[in-house]
Amino acid sequence: MLRGVFLAAFMALAVAAPNPISNVLELDLSPEEAQKYLNSPPFTEPLLATRTAVLPLVKYNDPRFRTAEAGPTLGHYWKNGHEIENPEDYVDEVYNARQFHGQDGLGAYAYGYETPESAKVENKVRSGDITGSYTYRTADNQLIKVRYWADSQGFHQEDNLPKVVLKPIEEAEDVRQARLAHEKAWQEAAAAARQQPDPQGEYYRQYDYQPAASEQQDSVVAAPSQESQAREGKAYYGQDSQFYLTEEPEPTGPPRGFFYQFDYPVSIISHKSEVQDQ
Repeated sequence: MLRGVFLAAFMALAVAAPNPISNVLELDLSPEEAQKYLNSPPFTEPLLATRTAVLPLVKYNDPRFRTAEAGPTLGHYWKNGHEIENPEDYVDEVYNARQFHGQDGLGAYAYGYETPESAKVENKVRSGDITGSYTYRTADNQLIKVRYWADSQGFHQEDNLPKVVLKPIEEAEDVRQARLAHEKAWQEAAAAARQQPDPQGEYYRQYDYQPAASEQQDSVVAAPSQESQAREGKAYYGQDSQFYLTEEPEPTGPPRGFFYQFDYPVSIISHKSEVQDQ
Protein backbone atom coordinates (compact mmCIF):
# COMPACT_ATOMS: atom_id res chain seq x y z
CA MET A 1 0.00 0.00 0.00
CA LEU A 2 2.78 2.43 0.96
CA ARG A 3 4.70 1.55 -2.18
CA GLY A 4 1.63 2.41 -4.30
CA VAL A 5 1.14 5.77 -2.61
CA PHE A 6 4.78 6.73 -3.11
CA LEU A 7 4.74 5.60 -6.73
CA ALA A 8 1.52 7.46 -7.60
CA ALA A 9 2.74 10.71 -6.04
CA PHE A 10 6.10 10.42 -7.71
CA MET A 11 4.69 9.73 -11.18
CA ALA A 12 2.35 12.74 -10.92
CA LEU A 13 5.23 15.03 -10.03
CA ALA A 14 7.53 13.47 -12.61
CA VAL A 15 5.15 14.46 -15.40
CA ALA A 16 5.19 18.10 -14.26
CA ALA A 17 8.94 18.19 -13.59
CA PRO A 18 11.01 20.02 -16.23
CA ASN A 19 13.96 17.62 -15.90
CA PRO A 20 12.78 14.03 -15.28
CA ILE A 21 16.35 12.70 -15.37
CA SER A 22 17.00 14.23 -11.93
CA ASN A 23 14.06 12.38 -10.41
CA VAL A 24 14.76 9.34 -8.22
CA LEU A 25 12.42 6.92 -6.47
CA GLU A 26 13.94 3.98 -4.63
CA LEU A 27 11.81 1.89 -2.25
CA ASP A 28 12.49 -1.21 -0.15
CA LEU A 29 16.20 -0.49 0.20
CA SER A 30 18.52 -2.22 2.61
CA PRO A 31 20.04 0.09 5.27
CA GLU A 32 23.37 -0.03 3.43
CA GLU A 33 21.80 0.90 0.09
CA ALA A 34 19.80 3.72 1.67
CA GLN A 35 22.92 5.08 3.39
CA LYS A 36 24.57 5.59 0.00
CA TYR A 37 21.82 8.07 -0.89
CA LEU A 38 21.86 9.71 2.54
CA ASN A 39 25.62 10.25 2.29
CA SER A 40 25.34 12.02 -1.10
CA PRO A 41 22.13 14.12 -1.13
CA PRO A 42 21.39 16.31 -4.16
CA PHE A 43 22.17 19.46 -2.11
CA THR A 44 23.51 20.18 1.37
CA GLU A 45 23.06 23.97 1.58
CA PRO A 46 19.56 25.48 1.64
CA LEU A 47 19.36 27.90 -1.29
CA LEU A 48 16.20 29.56 -2.57
CA ALA A 49 14.85 28.12 -5.81
CA THR A 50 16.10 29.78 -9.00
CA ARG A 51 13.72 31.53 -11.38
CA THR A 52 13.54 29.96 -14.82
CA ALA A 53 11.01 32.14 -16.64
CA VAL A 54 8.78 35.23 -16.44
CA LEU A 55 5.55 34.65 -18.40
CA PRO A 56 2.52 36.84 -19.06
CA LEU A 57 -0.78 35.80 -17.55
CA VAL A 58 -2.96 34.11 -20.14
CA LYS A 59 -6.72 34.44 -19.65
CA TYR A 60 -9.18 31.69 -20.46
CA ASN A 61 -10.40 33.49 -23.60
CA ASP A 62 -6.89 33.96 -24.98
CA PRO A 63 -6.03 31.87 -28.10
CA ARG A 64 -2.92 30.57 -26.29
CA PHE A 65 -5.01 29.12 -23.48
CA ARG A 66 -4.28 25.40 -22.86
CA THR A 67 -0.98 25.56 -24.74
CA ALA A 68 2.52 25.06 -23.42
CA GLU A 69 3.23 28.75 -24.06
CA ALA A 70 0.69 29.70 -21.39
CA GLY A 71 2.84 28.42 -18.55
CA PRO A 72 1.78 26.44 -15.45
CA THR A 73 -1.04 28.82 -14.35
CA LEU A 74 -4.06 29.21 -16.61
CA GLY A 75 -7.45 30.96 -16.70
CA HIS A 76 -8.61 33.13 -13.81
CA TYR A 77 -6.02 34.44 -11.35
CA TRP A 78 -6.21 35.28 -7.68
CA LYS A 79 -3.83 37.12 -5.35
CA ASN A 80 -4.28 37.78 -1.62
CA GLY A 81 -7.83 36.43 -1.72
CA HIS A 82 -9.00 38.66 -4.60
CA GLU A 83 -9.39 37.92 -8.28
CA ILE A 84 -7.02 39.88 -10.50
CA GLU A 85 -9.11 42.10 -12.76
CA ASN A 86 -6.19 43.52 -14.76
CA PRO A 87 -3.96 40.52 -15.59
CA GLU A 88 -1.98 42.59 -18.09
CA ASP A 89 -0.31 44.32 -15.11
CA TYR A 90 0.91 40.99 -13.64
CA VAL A 91 3.32 38.26 -14.68
CA ASP A 92 3.85 34.62 -13.73
CA GLU A 93 7.31 34.02 -12.25
CA VAL A 94 8.27 30.35 -12.66
CA TYR A 95 10.81 28.75 -10.33
CA ASN A 96 12.48 25.35 -10.32
CA ALA A 97 11.70 23.89 -6.87
CA ARG A 98 13.05 20.57 -5.67
CA GLN A 99 13.02 18.28 -2.66
CA PHE A 100 14.41 14.97 -1.38
CA HIS A 101 13.85 12.61 1.54
CA GLY A 102 15.43 9.33 2.58
CA GLN A 103 15.57 6.96 5.57
CA ASP A 104 17.70 3.90 6.20
CA GLY A 105 15.28 2.03 8.49
CA LEU A 106 17.69 2.21 11.45
CA GLY A 107 16.99 5.76 12.63
CA ALA A 108 19.05 7.81 10.17
CA TYR A 109 17.38 10.16 7.71
CA ALA A 110 18.02 13.16 5.47
CA TYR A 111 15.62 15.55 3.78
CA GLY A 112 15.57 18.95 2.17
CA TYR A 113 13.61 21.29 -0.07
CA GLU A 114 14.12 24.48 -2.08
CA THR A 115 11.25 26.86 -2.92
CA PRO A 116 11.22 30.52 -4.02
CA GLU A 117 10.67 31.83 -0.48
CA SER A 118 12.28 29.23 1.83
CA ALA A 119 14.67 26.28 1.83
CA LYS A 120 15.85 23.72 4.37
CA VAL A 121 18.06 20.66 4.83
CA GLU A 122 18.30 18.33 7.84
CA ASN A 123 20.27 15.17 8.58
CA LYS A 124 20.10 12.69 11.46
CA VAL A 125 22.64 9.92 12.07
CA ARG A 126 21.94 6.64 13.83
CA SER A 127 23.46 7.90 17.10
CA GLY A 128 20.69 10.49 17.28
CA ASP A 129 22.69 13.66 16.50
CA ILE A 130 20.89 16.10 14.19
CA THR A 131 22.30 18.88 12.00
CA GLY A 132 20.34 21.23 9.80
CA SER A 133 19.96 24.70 8.36
CA TYR A 134 17.26 26.76 6.71
CA THR A 135 16.79 30.11 5.05
CA TYR A 136 13.79 32.26 4.20
CA ARG A 137 12.94 35.70 2.88
CA THR A 138 11.03 38.10 5.12
CA ALA A 139 8.29 40.50 4.07
CA ASP A 140 10.83 43.33 3.88
CA ASN A 141 13.03 41.22 1.55
CA GLN A 142 15.62 40.32 4.18
CA LEU A 143 17.27 36.91 3.83
CA ILE A 144 17.38 35.04 7.16
CA LYS A 145 19.83 32.15 7.55
CA VAL A 146 19.78 29.71 10.48
CA ARG A 147 22.10 26.78 11.27
CA TYR A 148 21.27 24.40 14.13
CA TRP A 149 22.41 21.12 15.65
CA ALA A 150 21.32 18.86 18.50
CA ASP A 151 23.62 16.47 20.36
CA SER A 152 24.25 15.13 23.85
CA GLN A 153 24.84 18.71 25.03
CA GLY A 154 21.40 19.93 23.91
CA PHE A 155 20.13 22.18 21.11
CA HIS A 156 22.34 24.85 19.52
CA GLN A 157 21.64 27.56 16.94
CA GLU A 158 23.52 30.19 14.96
CA ASP A 159 21.65 32.76 12.89
CA ASN A 160 21.54 36.29 11.52
CA LEU A 161 18.14 37.08 13.02
CA PRO A 162 17.62 40.76 13.94
CA LYS A 163 18.47 41.30 17.57
CA VAL A 164 15.62 42.49 19.77
CA VAL A 165 16.50 45.36 22.11
CA LEU A 166 14.36 45.17 25.23
CA LYS A 167 13.00 48.47 26.53
CA PRO A 168 11.39 49.20 29.88
CA ILE A 169 7.61 49.35 29.83
CA GLU A 170 6.29 52.86 29.43
CA GLU A 171 3.09 53.21 31.43
CA ALA A 172 0.44 55.42 29.88
CA GLU A 173 -1.13 58.03 32.12
CA ASP A 174 -4.62 56.49 32.06
CA VAL A 175 -3.13 53.09 32.95
CA ARG A 176 -1.16 54.65 35.81
CA GLN A 177 -4.27 56.33 37.23
CA ALA A 178 -6.23 53.05 37.05
CA ARG A 179 -3.41 51.18 38.77
CA LEU A 180 -3.22 53.72 41.60
CA ALA A 181 -6.99 53.61 42.09
CA HIS A 182 -6.91 49.81 42.25
CA GLU A 183 -4.06 49.80 44.78
CA LYS A 184 -5.91 52.33 46.95
CA ALA A 185 -9.13 50.28 46.89
CA TRP A 186 -7.21 47.11 47.74
CA GLN A 187 -5.49 48.75 50.71
CA GLU A 188 -8.81 50.08 52.03
CA ALA A 189 -10.43 46.63 51.73
CA ALA A 190 -7.47 44.99 53.49
CA ALA A 191 -7.63 47.49 56.36
CA ALA A 192 -11.38 46.91 56.76
CA ALA A 193 -10.85 43.13 56.82
CA ARG A 194 -8.28 43.46 59.58
CA GLN A 195 -10.75 45.42 61.68
CA GLN A 196 -13.65 42.99 61.15
CA PRO A 197 -12.46 39.60 59.86
CA ASP A 198 -14.92 37.11 58.35
CA PRO A 199 -13.47 33.57 58.74
CA GLN A 200 -14.57 31.09 56.10
CA GLY A 201 -15.49 28.57 58.78
CA GLU A 202 -18.37 30.73 59.97
CA TYR A 203 -19.67 30.85 56.40
CA TYR A 204 -19.55 27.13 55.64
CA ARG A 205 -21.18 26.11 58.95
CA GLN A 206 -24.41 27.68 57.70
CA TYR A 207 -24.80 24.97 55.09
CA ASP A 208 -24.98 21.18 55.03
CA TYR A 209 -21.91 20.63 52.85
CA GLN A 210 -21.74 17.32 50.93
CA PRO A 211 -18.47 16.31 49.27
CA ALA A 212 -18.53 15.83 45.52
CA ALA A 213 -18.09 12.39 43.99
CA SER A 214 -14.53 13.22 43.01
CA GLU A 215 -13.72 13.96 46.68
CA GLN A 216 -15.09 10.73 48.10
CA GLN A 217 -12.51 8.46 49.65
CA ASP A 218 -12.00 4.73 49.16
CA SER A 219 -13.41 4.85 45.61
CA VAL A 220 -12.24 1.74 43.73
CA VAL A 221 -12.46 1.02 39.99
CA ALA A 222 -12.41 -2.62 39.03
CA ALA A 223 -9.39 -3.73 37.04
CA PRO A 224 -9.98 -5.30 33.61
CA SER A 225 -9.93 -9.04 33.44
CA GLN A 226 -7.22 -10.84 31.50
CA GLU A 227 -9.87 -12.53 29.41
CA SER A 228 -11.34 -9.25 28.17
CA GLN A 229 -7.90 -7.86 27.37
CA ALA A 230 -6.97 -10.95 25.42
CA ARG A 231 -10.25 -10.77 23.49
CA GLU A 232 -10.43 -7.07 22.64
CA GLY A 233 -6.92 -5.68 23.16
CA LYS A 234 -5.98 -3.05 25.74
CA ALA A 235 -8.91 -1.80 27.86
CA TYR A 236 -9.36 1.70 29.27
CA TYR A 237 -11.81 2.40 32.10
CA GLY A 238 -13.57 5.55 33.19
CA GLN A 239 -15.75 6.28 36.19
CA ASP A 240 -19.03 5.45 34.47
CA SER A 241 -18.03 3.55 31.33
CA GLN A 242 -15.31 1.55 29.66
CA PHE A 243 -14.04 1.23 26.11
CA TYR A 244 -11.48 -0.87 24.29
CA LEU A 245 -8.67 0.13 21.94
CA THR A 246 -7.23 -2.61 19.77
CA GLU A 247 -3.52 -2.17 19.06
CA GLU A 248 -2.09 -3.37 15.77
CA PRO A 249 0.97 -5.60 16.04
CA GLU A 250 4.36 -4.09 15.29
CA PRO A 251 5.67 -4.88 11.80
CA THR A 252 8.27 -7.61 11.65
CA GLY A 253 11.12 -8.32 9.29
CA PRO A 254 14.48 -6.74 8.51
CA PRO A 255 14.72 -2.89 8.48
CA ARG A 256 14.20 -1.30 5.07
CA GLY A 257 14.77 2.22 3.79
CA PHE A 258 13.81 4.47 0.88
CA PHE A 259 14.96 7.57 -0.99
CA TYR A 260 13.34 9.96 -3.46
CA GLN A 261 14.14 13.29 -5.08
CA PHE A 262 12.37 15.31 -7.74
CA ASP A 263 12.18 18.75 -9.33
CA TYR A 264 8.94 20.56 -10.11
CA PRO A 265 7.90 24.05 -11.30
CA VAL A 266 6.45 26.57 -8.85
CA SER A 267 4.88 29.80 -10.05
CA ILE A 268 4.26 33.07 -8.22
CA ILE A 269 1.97 35.75 -9.60
CA SER A 270 3.62 39.15 -9.14
CA HIS A 271 2.85 42.70 -10.15
CA LYS A 272 5.20 43.90 -12.87
CA SER A 273 6.52 46.61 -10.54
CA GLU A 274 7.57 43.96 -8.00
CA VAL A 275 9.57 41.77 -10.38
CA GLN A 276 13.30 41.94 -9.69
CA ASP A 277 16.11 41.08 -12.06
CA GLN A 278 18.04 37.89 -11.26
